[in-house]
Amino acid sequence: MKKMKKALAVMLAVVLTLSCMSILGYSSKKEYVPTIIIPGNFQSETYHYINGEIECDANGNPVPGPFYVSLGEEEITEIVTEALLPVAKMFITQEDKDALAAKTVSKILGDILMGKQRSDANGNMIDDTRAVLYPGSMAEVTDAELEYVLNQFPIEEYFEIAGKENMYVYNYVSTGNMIQTAKGLYDYIQFVKKDTGSDKVNIVPVSQGGSISTALLKYYDEQNISVSRDINRIIYVVPALDGAALLSDCYRYGFNKNSAALYTTAMPSVIGYENYLGYIINIAMRLMPKTDIDVLLDCIAETLVNDYLVYSTLMWGLISTGDYPACREKYLMGDDLAEIRRQTDWYYDAQLNVEKYILEAKADGVEVFDIVDTNVELYQIAVTHDKRNCDGIIQVDSTSIGAYSVNVGTKLPADYVAKRNNCTDPKNHNHTDPEGIMDICSGLLPETTFYFSGQNHATTASNDVIMTLIIHLATDESFTSVHSYPDKFPQFNYSRETKKLREDVDTMRDYDTSTLSAADAKELKEAIAQVDKMLENKKIDKEEFQAANDRFYDIYNKITSGDSAKTTEGINRALYIITRTVSDVLYYIYGDKAFSEMSIKPVIDAVK
Repeated sequence: MKKMKKALAVMLAVVLTLSCMSILGYSSKKEYVPTIIIPGNFQSETYHYINGEIECDANGNPVPGPFYVSLGEEEITEIVTEALLPVAKMFITQEDKDALAAKTVSKILGDILMGKQRSDANGNMIDDTRAVLYPGSMAEVTDAELEYVLNQFPIEEYFEIAGKENMYVYNYVSTGNMIQTAKGLYDYIQFVKKDTGSDKVNIVPVSQGGSISTALLKYYDEQNISVSRDINRIIYVVPALDGAALLSDCYRYGFNKNSAALYTTAMPSVIGYENYLGYIINIAMRLMPKTDIDVLLDCIAETLVNDYLVYSTLMWGLISTGDYPACREKYLMGDDLAEIRRQTDWYYDAQLNVEKYILEAKADGVEVFDIVDTNVELYQIAVTHDKRNCDGIIQVDSTSIGAYSVNVGTKLPADYVAKRNNCTDPKNHNHTDPEGIMDICSGLLPETTFYFSGQNHATTASNDVIMTLIIHLATDESFTSVHSYPDKFPQFNYSRETKKLREDVDTMRDYDTSTLSAADAKELKEAIAQVDKMLENKKIDKEEFQAANDRFYDIYNKITSGDSAKTTEGINRALYIITRTVSDVLYYIYGDKAFSEMSIKPVIDAVK
């Protein structure tokens, strides 16, 4: 009886203690600031609507973005009818008179890619193309919606730490209106605060999301509202804070028509250097004379910009401040574009003042972090691909908020003198780039900017270290700078793409090894252990990654596909070697000549 009374007394004490803690505002569960991801260009889930219903294909499945291509028999017949005669005539005569074929192909390509996401002269969408507005946090979306988000952003670890209820995604149509999208983000922040009961939120602007966040900061400034009223942390991820070099080039110069790039590396740089499709395109281009290829590329660029992109103020947000005046003069001076010009000028002013906005936000208590991919050449379809340090799409001085570098793989000159030093403690802090390529202290935020050398912009989400870094910055208030966890999250790191590897390893953890030989079962277990050990190391070692990756897939392919996987891999590898060899040999012998201009004599001379 005494024991029972004692137990009841203890239970009562615990209940009273917890009640008091609740009354005083304490909780046994750690509370997290909710986080909003602002996706990059074409990362948001969007659909095209017809008569208020999502457009579906012949099988009743929603037509996916970003281009909403649903070509039925009728549409294909119309395209063939329109293009067949001028294209066939060009191939037969090897001459595109009056650029008829180029204009026809450009018009068709523009209609297919951009026809359902056009804007008018006020910058408003013409067609009913909408972003999916999730009803609440990731705890409230459908399984399909959650799968879509995780495919773009592998952030499962965030859910384990802070819960799905604290993660939100602000979707938008990438070809839409900048000012409306920024105001929509402001309203969404207010919604998330109300939905969670939190005083503030974290925002994670990714790529084009960075340009939207710049417009958001200008909106706060114009309304005379402190950013710190709503935002706890800004965690930039490869942000387009001063545009994206790839799009700036397309607006200002068109596509790169340099023969060496065009017939060897331009398309492979976009598709993937080890993908045979890029080299097939190189070879196929020789069906047309080089002069006609040049005209076609000019027509495509002019059609996409003049007929479609010029009306999208969100896409104008991806033009750098250095290129905007020339592009404005080239495209926006017509009276019919006065409203577009007003809106793009508004955003141009925001770009010019983004450093001021960020510093003011920091002074008010907002913590700002930046994650930068560096030392990757701009895709070679761009004219300036070999003239600056990029991540494949965006120039590093844009993503790093002003950090200086010369070019990919180019060390800073011995006589280099920095124009500014933003380090808060130069005597005790070491921000030296181990590769000697970047002047980190010339960037606005050297104390909170992390660099990943060799990481391509398009595969940023496949780098597990970057995803983990984002998650920890969003959930650990003690993580305040690059000095917080230098061993776990160093300021300088490298590329690795582990998304598919991690998915396949997780699948094989539960594999029924009783069906395997003892040797294969043992090898699978050890291969998974090696991958796990590699993934634990957040300071990336490329050799360690490659060894773990190769060992796992050797046993994975053997177990799951037998010889068929190796056969497919072998065929793809053989096609890559053959098509690249043919592409390179054709350029070495014939330069930029079309098939119709070739003769056997250069081959004989080359053999001799």
